[in-house]
Amino acid sequence: MNKINLITAPDKLYNDSYSFLLIYPSDSIKEQFNNVIEKIDSTFNLYLYEHTSDDHHPDWLLSLAREVDCVILDIDNCPAEISKLSSYFIAKSNTFWLTNGEDLFYNKISPNRIYNLDNLVEHIGGTLERQ
Repeated sequence: MNKINLITAPDKLYNDSYSFLLIYPSDSIKEQFNNVIEKIDSTFNLYLYEHTSDDHHPDWLLSLAREVDCVILDIDNCPAEISKLSSYFIAKSNTFWLTNGEDLFYNKISPNRIYNLDNLVEHIGGTLERQ
């Protein structure tokens, strides 16, 4: 059975567990993520970023994008303030991004566009087995 450490801004957890950052995941993405984690048999950190206040903790969010193992960015669900940072996240090789938009230049920046999380474990490979 897996153990999930759920972390929100402005906290951080310093351990050797595999870490995910979900940025404004829709309910559908959350459900898909739950299906994915059922396949993971190890402890991991889940940073969840979905602020409803005006304090978006941009420094925390930007630093986490560099520190975590896997970022999942739901572009269509982000508020305008965070959407402005989309290209920063997408340029990171550890970011997998979703959008219903078409003809985006983001495809030139990163090949990590995904349409759902069904194959996420295959995308990130065997790197979940750290412990």
